[in-house]
Amino acid sequence: MKRIFIQSSLFQVLFFLIISVVIGFGNNWLKNDPIPLFAVKLKVATTDDLLSDIVTESVLRAIGLDQAREFHNEDVVFVDARDLEYYEKGHIPGAWNSNNFLELFFRLDSLQGKDRSIVTYCDGDDCGSSEDLAYDLQNEGFTKIFVFVGGWSEWQQAGYSIEK
Repeated sequence: MKRIFIQSSLFQVLFFLIISVVIGFGNNWLKNDPIPLFAVKLKVATTDDLLSDIVTESVLRAIGLDQAREFHNEDVVFVDARDLEYYEKGHIPGAWNSNNFLELFFRLDSLQGKDRSIVTYCDGDDCGSSEDLAYDLQNEGFTKIFVFVGGWSEWQQAGYSIEK
């Protein structure tokens, strides 16, 4: 009797699990802007992306250390996507912290507008916070966003100046 009850319960759990997955995928598939099943890698910035002042469409690209250094030398705004405690321990000179997104949004919009370059970074290749922040900024209308893939770790290892 117990064995039949357990088999019946397992069958019900499996049945509802399969139904839930089918409904979830079906709902996503029917949306106008579905969530991708696999993460899409950012395209690497080209020279045209870096030099263009005229923005015809939103740019969201990955950049490396050399490009980040070049942007930093040109006084492009850097936004640190790490938590405040890590930001306070050290960050790229002049970088803004992203803990309060609303404040960051208004500060960026009022000081430079939405069509100027912005570089986001976090702690390295495996940190996704900078990419998440870049997508959030893009959703708010910012058009030239670059994600420094190597981030804080690569900047420090290169021996570039830091700020605390």
